[in-house]
Amino acid sequence: MRHYVNHFRPIYEFRAVAGWLMAAMLLLVSGMPSASYFALFCTAMLVFRTSQVWRALQFRMAISTKWLTVIQIDALLATSVIMRKKQDAMFLGTGFEWTQRHCQIAHDILRMPSNEIPGLPDWMPKRMVDRVEKLFAPADSIPDHTPQGRSWIHGMEPKKSWVPFHYKALPGHTSVSGTTGSGKTRTYEVISTQVIHNPNDVLIIIDPKNDADWVKRVKRECERAGRKFLYWKQAAPSQSIRLNPIENWSQPSEIPSRIAQLMEEGPFRQFAFLFIDRAVKGELYVGDKPNLRSILQYAQNGINKLLDRALRRYFPESGMADWEDEANSYMQQAGQRQGGTLLDAMVRLYIERFANQDRGHEAIDGLVATFHHDRDHYGRIIASALPLLQMLATGETGLMLAPKADDFDDDREIWDIDKVIKQKAVLYVGADSLSNALVAQAITSMLLADIASVAGAIYNFYEKPPEVVLIIDEVAEAINEQVIQVLNKGRGAGFKAFVAYQTRSDLTAKLGNIAKMQQVLGNLNNQIVLRLEDIDTANWFSEKAGTTAIQNIVVSSSTSTGTEAHVGEFSGSVSRSTQLEKAPLIPPELIVQLPNLQYFLRISGGSVYQGRIPIIQG
Repeated sequence: MRHYVNHFRPIYEFRAVAGWLMAAMLLLVSGMPSASYFALFCTAMLVFRTSQVWRALQFRMAISTKWLTVIQIDALLATSVIMRKKQDAMFLGTGFEWTQRHCQIAHDILRMPSNEIPGLPDWMPKRMVDRVEKLFAPADSIPDHTPQGRSWIHGMEPKKSWVPFHYKALPGHTSVSGTTGSGKTRTYEVISTQVIHNPNDVLIIIDPKNDADWVKRVKRECERAGRKFLYWKQAAPSQSIRLNPIENWSQPSEIPSRIAQLMEEGPFRQFAFLFIDRAVKGELYVGDKPNLRSILQYAQNGINKLLDRALRRYFPESGMADWEDEANSYMQQAGQRQGGTLLDAMVRLYIERFANQDRGHEAIDGLVATFHHDRDHYGRIIASALPLLQMLATGETGLMLAPKADDFDDDREIWDIDKVIKQKAVLYVGADSLSNALVAQAITSMLLADIASVAGAIYNFYEKPPEVVLIIDEVAEAINEQVIQVLNKGRGAGFKAFVAYQTRSDLTAKLGNIAKMQQVLGNLNNQIVLRLEDIDTANWFSEKAGTTAIQNIVVSSSTSTGTEAHVGEFSGSVSRSTQLEKAPLIPPELIVQLPNLQYFLRISGGSVYQGRIPIIQG
C-alpha cells in the first residue's frame, strides 16, 4: 500500500517557487564570489518545485473543468489500425486504467462538500479563467457548455491514453448500459465504424429506434470502405431492402416457433403453433416456400386448397394412378347419403387406403387433422394469431418481410441473414419502435430468431466460421429465447454481440423472472457502463468490478485538567492515524454521476478502465 497523499492540501510549493526564484535573482546581482554556481543550484530547485506546482495545477484543473472529446474520422481510423496491429484491440476513446489510487481519490472527494473541491480562485476574471483552462485542456477537446454529472471522475488522471478493448475479449459478448442521453449511440458509432473498416467482419445492427445519426454514420463509412450497405426501414419502404425473416431454418418447426413466440403464453399459443406447423409442412411437401403471406392465407381461409394439392401429389407418388376414379366412387357413395365434395372423397380415400394402413405421410396427416377439426373451435384458436400475422404479412410491411421473387415491378433487393453474412455486407435494421412499438417488437424478435438459426447452422457446418458483430440496441424490446441461445453458443459460430439496455429491470420485466435476466447478463462477459439512473444496475456493476482497500485519516484530540491543578494547568494531545477500509473499486455513486459520453469498462477477468467516447467528425 502506497503512503497516503492528500491531493487537496494547499499548494505549498508555490512558496518554495517564489523563494528559489528570489534567491536566484538576488545571488546574480549580489556580486558574491561563485554566485553563479549558487544561482545555478537555485535554478535547479526552482525547476523542480515548478514541476511540482505544474502537476498539482494540472490535477486540479482536470477535476474542475468540463470537456468533450472530438476526433476526425481519419484520425480515428489511423488510431484503430495502430491499436489493431500493436495491441490487437479496438479503440474506445481516451482514458486510463482505474486502480486503487483512483478509488482512493474518489473516496476523498466524495467525503468533501462539492464547493470545497479546489479549482481556480473566484477572484480571477473570466477571461483569465478561460485562458488557464485552455492551457490545461486535454488534446482534441471542446468545452461542454451543458455539462452533466461530475467532471472530476475523468479528471483524476491528467495523463490520458487510448483505451484498448481487446479483440480476444469480444467473443465473450458485451453489455452496454446507460440511461437515455448518456451516450450509448455515440459509443456504438465508434464501435461500428471500426468494424466496418475491418474487411473480415460482418456487421448486423438491430436498432428499434432507428437513430438517424447512427444510420448516416454507418452508411458513410460503408461508402468510404467500399462495402455493401443494406438498410431495412419499416417507416420508409421506398428506402428499404426486402428481408425475409423466415428464410433460414434447420427444422420446419422453427418457422411456427418464431411466430408463436410473439404470442402470449397459454393454450391458444400452443394450438396456433400446431395449426401453423401443419400448414408449413404441407407447403414444403407440395414444393412451396413458406412465408408470412402464405401462412396468413392458410390461417384465414383454411387449408383445403393446400390439402387438395398435397393429395393430388401423394396419390400418384404412392402408386395409385387411378385415384380419381376411386375418389369419384367415394363421392357418389357420399352423395347418396349426405352429400360431399371431391376433397371429402379424397380425404376418405387417403385415410382408408393409406393412413389406416400406416402408409400415410406426416405432412398430410397434419392437414387432414386440421381439415376434420371443429370449424368454430379452429376459428377461435387461430384468431389469436391473425392480428399478429396481419401486421407482419399485409401492406408495405408484408411486401418487405414476405417478398415476392416474381414481382418484377418491385426492384428492391431481396436479402436474408445468411446471404448478408456470406457476402460480408453491413445490415442496418431500423424497426421504428417509437411510432409502432408492437410491430417493431415482432419484427426484431423474428429477425433475431433468424440470426440464431443461421448461427446454429454456422456452428454445425462451417469449418471456419465468419466473424459476425451483432449490435442490438434496446435489447429489452426484442429479447427472446433465440437471443439467449446466441449469447450462450454464439462464440463457436464467430458471433460477437453488443447488447444495450438501460436497467436490469427492463430485462426482468420482458423475460418474466430474475433467473432469466441473470442468465442473459451472465453471458455478457464485458461491461461498458455509461451514466445510470438505476441504482440496482449500478450496484450490480460495482460488485462485478470488485473491491479494494482505501486509507482513511483518523484525527483525534483530547484535553484534560485536574481539580487540584492550577487554573492555567492542563494537558492535551492530538493524534493522526491511518486506517485501512474495504471499499468497492468503483463506488456506485460514481456510476450515477458520470457525465455524458463517459464510461467505465470492465473486461472479463481483466482490467477496469475509465474513459470518454469521442464525437466523430467528418
